[in-house]
Amino acid sequence: FNKGILIVCNGPSLNKTPLDKIDKVSIGMNKINLIYEKTSWRPEIIVCTNGLVLKQNKDYFNKTKSLLLVPTKAYYLGVKNRDNVFFLNLKDEFKMNTGIESQISAGCTVTFLALQIAAYLKPHDVNIVGLDHSFNFNKDKEVYKMEGDDENHFSKDYFKGQLWGIPDLDQSENLYQLSKEYFDAQKVPIIDYTIDGKLQIFQKRDIDELT
Repeated sequence: FNKGILIVCNGPSLNKTPLDKIDKVSIGMNKINLIYEKTSWRPEIIVCTNGLVLKQNKDYFNKTKSLLLVPTKAYYLGVKNRDNVFFLNLKDEFKMNTGIESQISAGCTVTFLALQIAAYLKPHDVNIVGLDHSFNFNKDKEVYKMEGDDENHFSKDYFKGQLWGIPDLDQSENLYQLSKEYFDAQKVPIIDYTIDGKLQIFQKRDIDELT
C-alpha cells in the first residue's frame, strides 16, 4: 500500500478543513455523509461501530459506494450485505489489532477502529483531521436524547433529536496513546492536523501543511 492515510473525524473543526485539497486515501466514520453537501470530497472507506448510529444512518449505509466496515451486529440492525460491505468481528478489548480479517478491537471510540484499519493497510503516514476532542455534554448520563442543535459535531443535525452515547475522553486518550506507540514502533508518522484540537497525544501540525 505505502500511501498516506487521512482519518477524518467528526468534530466541528471539520467545517474549516479543506478536505477537497487533501490528496490522501481517506477513512471517514459514522455520519460523515452529512458533510457531503458542503464538499465534493468523499472517503474511500467508512467505518461505524456504534449501534445507535448504525440504526440512525442505515439508509445511507445501504446506498453508499464507499467501502463500508461495520460489526456483524450491523446486519441485524438493518445494514444489508453488499459487495462493498465488510462485516468485522469486534472484540471487546483495548489493544491494537491489525489482522482485521479475523478480529479487531472495539475500544470506546470509532476513531480507534479507524486507526487499526489504517495500521492494517501499512501506510506511509497517518494524518488526522476533525479530532477536536472537546465535547459539551451531561456527565451524569451515558446516553441521552439531544433536543437542540448538535454543537459537538460538524453538523447541527448530527444527533439533533436523536440518542447520543456520551464519549469517554479518558479511555479514548489511552487508546490514542496505544496507537501512537504502535505507529512509532513501525516508524510510521502519525500527525494531528485538527484545527484547534484539544488532544495532546499526537504530533501536531498546521492544516496548511497537509496536502
